[in-house]
Amino acid sequence: MQEPQHDRNRGPELKSPSFDIFQVEAGGVVWRGATTTFEDAKKRIQELASAAPSDYIIWDRNTGDKHTLDSSGRKKGGEQNG
Repeated sequence: MQEPQHDRNRGPELKSPSFDIFQVEAGGVVWRGATTTFEDAKKRIQELASAAPSDYIIWDRNTGDKHTLDSSGRKKGGEQNG
């Protein structure tokens, strides 16, 4: 769901999702949705992981940064760019 953002000159705008969530599977990765904030992406991963424990990747469309998290929501390794 998109969150309204207000601009005094143009009125409310919708903030588009910029954090894609992928589940890591044996055959590759599967897209599981997108959120507008990194924190929302982490929350969504916790929900997904309760039903399907796995590693998950959050990809920031704006910066290209990738973050790999385990089922508990902890980061694995360092931050990855590109």
